[in-house]
Amino acid sequence: MMKDNKQVILETQDVKIDFKVGDQIVTVLKGISLKIMKGDFAVIFGPSGCGKSTLLHCILGMERPTSGKVLIDGEDISVMTEDEIVKFRKSRVGIVFQQAIWIKSLNVIENVSFPNILKGMKKEEAQKLAMDTLEEVRLKDWADHHPSSLSSGQQQRVSLARALTLDPLIIVADEPTGNLDTVAGDELINLLAKLNTEMGKTIIMVTHDLEYLKFATKLFHIIDGLLVEEFGNKEAIKMSETLKTKKGTRTAVTVYDKNYIKANKKE
Repeated sequence: MMKDNKQVILETQDVKIDFKVGDQIVTVLKGISLKIMKGDFAVIFGPSGCGKSTLLHCILGMERPTSGKVLIDGEDISVMTEDEIVKFRKSRVGIVFQQAIWIKSLNVIENVSFPNILKGMKKEEAQKLAMDTLEEVRLKDWADHHPSSLSSGQQQRVSLARALTLDPLIIVADEPTGNLDTVAGDELINLLAKLNTEMGKTIIMVTHDLEYLKFATKLFHIIDGLLVEEFGNKEAIKMSETLKTKKGTRTAVTVYDKNYIKANKKE
């Protein structure tokens, strides 16, 4: 249970997003209101196409809500100009996507340094910070290598280092283990959990993997563009343990989603 005196770092207020498809209006988010506190490890899950990634894009300012507000550290990014949003995101939000994105001509330390150089930091200082974060993710010895020479798991850890070097308010991870094997996925999530518990970093993650629900201090279940359930850490751990199956954790989450929809289907 969250303490009332903790700072709200992210709040969405009745966020709705419509897209025009041909002559029709498709509503992807149908009024989502949630609060994430400073130091939370918030996990968002739900079936494919439910609006999880759209919600993350809205939080990142990549999609503007049709109505409603997105407040990060008390600032309403939904009313910012495009330039203001880009500047805010570069300085306050670290992002780890499912697929690592690199500047191909740069090596690892140059890629990790690049966001701070864009902010106007001197190259030497930016590279020192980059080396510190590479050490944090245990990849200091790979600083001079090209990202494409690293394994998928190592590349995602470099992505995490690049996000971390900005000292962001929040780290947003969109299916960060989706392309990783179990060992590499566990290593990445354990690093995120360490950043959360030892450094107090606020993490917002979308995942399909039931194994990782146990790390959540806040767990949000999205179905058909609606926030249908919200859990705390104890409930998230219990759900993770209860729903484990021999068919695999992704299957278990899918079964949970289907059972929820069936149980709440309107006749």
